[in-house]
Amino acid sequence: MGIGRKLGALIGIAIVFVVEGLWLFIGFLVQSVWTCVIASGIIAFTIYFLYVRLYQKKEARYPIVPPEGKTDIYFPRTDIPRPVHADFRRMQEKKQKLAKTKRKMRRKKK
Repeated sequence: MGIGRKLGALIGIAIVFVVEGLWLFIGFLVQSVWTCVIASGIIAFTIYFLYVRLYQKKEARYPIVPPEGKTDIYFPRTDIPRPVHADFRRMQEKKQKLAKTKRKMRRKKK
């Protein structure tokens, strides 16, 4: 991440926390319990989201992105639930094929 992108991310985070903090402060002034609870929940979710995305650097994965870049008949055009077990079976088969090719490559090198 370049310096400009880091600065932009920090400014964005600061703006988000200022707006959420202002919303929480208004909830305290109005003495609305529900506003304070909702604002606190959103602040906690934002902190968790930023921790996962920026600190742990985890990317969003399945089922947001179709597997292997192919179009998916299950998501988002229809309400058909995705058969997750089929995806896991394909992943295992792909790992086995990769292991076989690696073994063959090692044999050829010797």
